[in-house]
Amino acid sequence: MATDIWTPSGTIPLGVAPVGRNAETGGKIVAHMVMLKVTDRFGVEHKQKVQVLADDTTSQSQIEEMMGNAAESFVEQVRTKYNKRPPTPLERKEIGRALNEFRKYASKRVTSTNRKIYH
Repeated sequence: MATDIWTPSGTIPLGVAPVGRNAETGGKIVAHMVMLKVTDRFGVEHKQKVQVLADDTTSQSQIEEMMGNAAESFVEQVRTKYNKRPPTPLERKEIGRALNEFRKYASKRVTSTNRKIYH
């Protein structure tokens, strides 16, 4: 099992740790751990720890491919979550109306005896 593997850019290798044994083959299963880091458009850094499990039959290129796929999916996930367009003025008004309505019903729930509204 190779310990000197390529990691995608923006990742920090955390090492290799034994996890267990494969029940079918009896070989060792190890976890190659990397920390993925991505900065969104606001400058906030997002991190995620990824473990790639591999046994004796897994080649180094397969491990590297799994790490690359994990890094690509994490970058795509951060981009879709944090690169949304800002709401339009009309959408902001709708959001404000919904929040005011929620506050109104929340205050009614607090004043009721069992925190439920029946009227």
